[in-house]
Amino acid sequence: MAGYGDMPFGINDIKLTNSGGTTQVDLPNERTLTFKENVVSDMMRGAGKTVAVVTEVDHVEASLEAGGISLEALALMTGRTATETGTTPTLVNTLTGEGAERFPYFKIYGKSLGDESDDIHVKLYKCKLTAGLEGQLADGGFLVSTISSIICIDDGSNGIYDIVQNETADDLPAT
Repeated sequence: MAGYGDMPFGINDIKLTNSGGTTQVDLPNERTLTFKENVVSDMMRGAGKTVAVVTEVDHVEASLEAGGISLEALALMTGRTATETGTTPTLVNTLTGEGAERFPYFKIYGKSLGDESDDIHVKLYKCKLTAGLEGQLADGGFLVSTISSIICIDDGSNGIYDIVQNETADDLPAT
């Protein structure tokens, strides 16, 4: 039987939600969600010794990697517009961008299954791209897209992030 504290194993799902919580995009073919706390520290010295230390989380740096990040997901993260024209088999999806756009904030929800019937959720609440998409079309390889410059800050009500461990696997939050 699964127990609280089982080790996470294998990414299972990543969802992106706009900051208003009205639109959610699933990242199919997700490969990694990477996140790292950026801390700020300072020491007070006096009388030849350290007398106080302060350390706080300033922000979280994150990145996403997936087998071809969808235009719908890119639109949500960049504030651009993704349009679909035609019908199968001649369906065409287009991401339209214009200069001087300000990227919006968005949320990232990630889920990793445990080694039994448990899971771990990572919720990053107020994220913004600080660089664009990276990808490569190469001979003999699939397109793997990476967005490696995401900064997540305190959203004013939830903090910067939550890590939730469920003894019994649960769904990621919906919009």
